[in-house]
Amino acid sequence: MTVFTPTKASGSHFYRYQSAEHLDRLKPIVLDHLLYLPSVAQLNDPTDCRPKVKPMLVEEMVTFLKNDYSRRNPILALDLLQENESTIRMGIQVHGLEWFQRKLSKILNSQMEQFRVYSLSKRIDHLSLWAKYAADHGGSCLEFANEGPLFGEHVMEVVYGEYAPFDVNGSKNRSAGFLVCKRPEWSNEEEVRLISVRGSGPLVKIEPQWLTRIILGKSMSPENEKQVREWAKQRDPELLVVDAYFDELHQELRLKG
Repeated sequence: MTVFTPTKASGSHFYRYQSAEHLDRLKPIVLDHLLYLPSVAQLNDPTDCRPKVKPMLVEEMVTFLKNDYSRRNPILALDLLQENESTIRMGIQVHGLEWFQRKLSKILNSQMEQFRVYSLSKRIDHLSLWAKYAADHGGSCLEFANEGPLFGEHVMEVVYGEYAPFDVNGSKNRSAGFLVCKRPEWSNEEEVRLISVRGSGPLVKIEPQWLTRIILGKSMSPENEKQVREWAKQRDPELLVVDAYFDELHQELRLKG
């Protein structure tokens, strides 16, 4: 397990794979230059951005709850604070230490769900991502340039590994590094991510030049392809659209158009 400092993502471009199931969601990105950033609650990995709470002994839990109560009630008399400590100890005896740890974990996770995460990949030809996130090649892939104050400064590398448990009683491991940490089984996605500040809105305005082109999946329906190309032509400036195809000889995904 490790603790680390988030680092800026490298590479000239980043890619967002999208299904064609809700094709209308592509329209505001292309024509209005608006990105929708999903909340942590909408991520497909239930452990993503939800750090484990470091297991605590009884005295550690008492210390945390006492400090939290004092922080929220800074002017209470000493006898009332002592009464609160007695109530805490009685509660641990009645409910058990694990009950309090579960409650604490639930509160922490609910706070993390106020963050928003826009997941991207460094690769345009990732066959498993086309299959998983772009409806088995029936969707599309957005290409963003790694430039400007949004993508050039706020897209972070994802680190794959087990993040050290969150210590609620100390300053150690209290950074937001866990927001860019995923379990090793997801490492094939080669993800980078844009993370919004906690409590910010779901829509982010981007400069038109940051979205450089749309790649259409090799199995996209003619109707959906026609619609995407129409939106791309209406855009100011017009957005480049290219097709992905599978090169059987070299067994790799390539682009044309």
